Amino acid sequence: MDAPEDAGCKSYVFNADAKVSAPSPSEDWPVWATRQGGTAADLTTIRLTLQGRSTDSVVLHGLRVGVESRSRPKGAAYGLGFGCGGITSRTFDVNLDDPKVVAASRAGDDGTPAVNFPYRISSTEPEVFLVHARTAQCDCRFHLNLDWTSGDHKGTLRIGDGKNPFRVIGTQQLRSFQLDMDKQQWVKQPVVDTAPGAELGRLVQRSDVRKEKA
Repeated sequence: MDAPEDAGCKSYVFNADAKVSAPSPSEDWPVWATRQGGTAADLTTIRLTLQGRSTDSVVLHGLRVGVESRSRPKGAAYGLGFGCGGITSRTFDVNLDDPKVVAASRAGDDGTPAVNFPYRISSTEPEVFLVHARTAQCDCRFHLNLDWTSGDHKGTLRIGDGKNPFRVIGTQQLRSFQLDMDKQQWVKQPVVDTAPGAELGRLVQRSDVRKEKA
């Protein structure tokens, strides 16, 4: 589910044979996309709200990416093309096209500096992570593994989209359409063969939202 401040810049991939109706200005974009079978295109931002269950400290030691599958993208991309918002958070960049996929800490778009692990959380000291997972070349399914310790206890929290993995589809080789809101119709875009990750600066803070507790 997309965060309200991010949803306007979202693009989705639909089955090539699907008849995709244009959303109305008042529609909830993520609900509209999910109802028609859409999948996040090029970039998905996973927002993790991490908070301990008590005042005891929980130390977060690392965030690892588990790629479950890569396949050739199919379908067509549909972009809404409006504005995006911002949030104060810890930001991580995941390039799913890299042979070795890692979650790399980087500075946030709001100026929040990059901070490496470990992090410390408790019931009164939460952290918010934004994980920007991007691809240009594959239909990727993946999950996240968060390693933690608290006193003598330790473990790994597996994070996915409910019981399913997260999913994002690269659109480098797909047909693309952009919404003309005035005419309430889709406009076919020229094919542009971009380098992997080139859309990251344009498509920012689009999110699948997951709240997890360590």
